[in-house]
Formats: sequence, C-alpha cells, structure tokens
Amino acid sequence: MTDLDVSNLIGIDQAMSIIDSAAVARRAEQIPLAHCLGLFLAENLLNDRDAPPFDKSLMDGYAVRARDVATVPRELAVVDRIAAGGAATSPLSPGQAMAIMTGAPIPPGADAVVPVEHTQEIPDTIRIVVLQSVSPGRFIAERGSDSPAGSLVLKSGTRLGPAQIAVAAGIGAANLPVFGPPSVAVLGTGDELVAPHQTPAATQIRSCNNPMLLALLARYPSRTTDLGIVSDDPAAIEEKIISGLAHDVLLITGGMSMGERDFVPGILRRLRGDLKITKLRIKPGKPFVFAQMPGGKFVFGLPGNPVSAFVCTVCLVSRLLMRMAGGPPAEPLRSAPLAQPLESNGPRTFYQPAIFDGRALLPLQWKGSADIFTLSQANSLLVRPENQPPQPAGAAIEFIEI
Repeated sequence: MTDLDVSNLIGIDQAMSIIDSAAVARRAEQIPLAHCLGLFLAENLLNDRDAPPFDKSLMDGYAVRARDVATVPRELAVVDRIAAGGAATSPLSPGQAMAIMTGAPIPPGADAVVPVEHTQEIPDTIRIVVLQSVSPGRFIAERGSDSPAGSLVLKSGTRLGPAQIAVAAGIGAANLPVFGPPSVAVLGTGDELVAPHQTPAATQIRSCNNPMLLALLARYPSRTTDLGIVSDDPAAIEEKIISGLAHDVLLITGGMSMGERDFVPGILRRLRGDLKITKLRIKPGKPFVFAQMPGGKFVFGLPGNPVSAFVCTVCLVSRLLMRMAGGPPAEPLRSAPLAQPLESNGPRTFYQPAIFDGRALLPLQWKGSADIFTLSQANSLLVRPENQPPQPAGAAIEFIEI
C-alpha cells in the first residue's frame, strides 16, 4: 500500500469516536488533599461555614463609626488594637477608634475602616486625626459575603488546580472525594533498543519512548509503571503484556506494523483482545492499535518512532485516560494565524511540530517521525486536515499546545 492508498485506514475523527465510546469504569476514592492536583472531583463540595466567618477588615487602619468621621479632620481616641486572629476587648463607643489589621474582625459598634494612610497620629498621645471620611461598610468584608455556609463551592467533575485546592483547604476538606486516576503501564519492544544508561552497539539505539511517555503521562491523571524494554521474542512479549494487563491501561511501543517481527497485534488477539483500531490515517502515527481486553482493560499499541508515539498519546491515548479519571476527553483545539505559508497536505491528517509565540504559528521543518530533536523545539502541533490545499501566511489554522 502506498501513502496515497489510505482507503483501509481509520481517520482521526473515527478513531476518536471509537475510543470515546469505549465503556470505562470510574473509581471514586478519598485521597489526601496534597495528592489531588489534576484529579477530578467525584462529589459536590459545600462550604462548611460562612466565608469570611465574621465581618473583617480589608485594610490596615482604624475601625471607626462612620458618623463620627462624617466631618473631617476629626480627632479620635485609640482604645484598642486588633490583630488578625484576635478580637476587641470591648465594643467601640462614640469618639473612639481601634487600630486594626487586614483580616482582623470588626469590633462591635464599628461600621467602617479608615486606612492608616488617611490618618495621622498625634505625638505623645494615643489619639489620631482622621483626614478622610468613610461611608458605612467601607473597607469591610461582611460575614458570608464570599461564600455563605452550605453553598456549593466546587461541582462534581471539577478538575482540581491550585485555586481549587485552596478552596478545598479553606472548607476543611483534608481528604477529597475524587475519581481515582487509572493505572498505566509502559512497555517498549525491539531488539534494537537499549536503556538510556546503556551503551548501544553499532546497530542499536537508546530507547527514548519509555521516558518520554512516562513524562507525557504526568500531564494526565494516571499512576504509571515502567515495564522496561522487551526483545522481539513472542513468548517474552506475551509474558510482559500479561504482566501489563494488571494495570488499567497498557501502552506498548513498537511491533505494531506488518513486518515479520511485529508480533503485538497477534498476541493481543490470542489473549482475547478486541482490536478496535489497527491502522490510522494520520501522520505521524499510522501503525496504531487500540484493543479492549477482558476484564475492562485497554491496550494501546503505539508506533516505535517516538514522534509518532508522542502524537498518538496526545491525540488519542489521553482521551481515554481523561474519561477514566472523570474528565472530558479533550480540550477544544485552538486557532492562530500562520507565520509562513504551507504547502498542500496529503491524504492523512498531519500533526506538524510548530512554535506558537502567542501571536502566530511557525511550522517547523518535518524531518520524519523519529526526529525528536525538532519535536523538542516545538510547543504546538499544527493540525493539517486530509488533502488540505496550500495555506498562505496569515491563514487561520488549528493547533494543539504540547
């Protein structure tokens, strides 16, 4: 089959639909707050008390009665000092002020705060002069004004970022009900591969797929295991695959094509796997397998070339992992103008490494699916539809941030 003969290959939209329709089991777990970054909530979270829990000062200054300073300048006696975490020892009376810190509770009798920069201390006294008047409620956050007790603060399905972690901590959720991340194992295959710390022979290369995929999987909710590299021996590969099926998802690189040493698809069938996808109409990434295995497990067979494996993981593997973790399959594609013209695209969807500088997309020269060096310079992948005509500079084109 030539590159122009793509009639028996599955297009990217159909591949996404197949993967998105696979039934997944989600596990709700209670996980300590410190380990919840990037996970998805499995339940709604309600505030356990008013926030703020009392009327509080928004400024360093003086708590006053607004009517006492309606006419300025006005001299007041300073009768107390209230620190954050403290409280006034008595109510505020007419003609008085209390020094107050940001976040401290407003004393009974006060209804406004005068910022310290709008006052002057009277030397050798405990009195101040207020230079600017304030209206009632000025520089005060009322109790419950941010979020009253019992209100919904985080919805089920929310992905937990730093701000959401702060909210959870603020309502006392030391452990959170989240969807547990799927366990994912990574296996490399090929006689030509050695581990990164080893010295390759003249006809060997160092394996970069396992480290790359493990790093890439850190972007998605997952618990990862490195199964290392296995030689092109069917029995050894089958043993490793069986071991990998102890996990929710197994990623295998290499051995997916039509060569005499591409054993993986046959082994998956022998293990009663249902191979939903075996070839993709994309570039890079044509040799690709998606298999549903007994027991609700999944196997992705990725191309051995690292750029292909990277693209397939970003575009397809991630969709299943995100759903298993309780989230949406993917974020929408972005669009930006081209920094330079592009030639027409061929019959396969092409994910081309590019640089997005915040204004325009600069395509990088395509050197093939093994060129990790160009990929390392990219922060985006241009998405070129099948048979797209030439595109001029300035034309809008879709991309994925990587």
